[in-house]
Amino acid sequence: MKKLAQFVGMAAIAAVASWTVQRWLDRRYAPAPRNLRKPVETWEDDGGALAPQGHGLETSQVPR
Repeated sequence: MKKLAQFVGMAAIAAVASWTVQRWLDRRYAPAPRNLRKPVETWEDDGGALAPQGHGLETSQVPR
């Protein structure tokens, strides 16, 4: 019975060591996370017209 307990203990230690090494290797070779950029706003986002952004009006625009 003592020999069985030693075998189970050694198997548990080996399993934990294997799991730890596997996780370490997975993290080591994982690609670095990408920095996502803010999406570019276009005229299509707002049905054809973007709201004023605090800039002056162009000469071709007439205030309504």
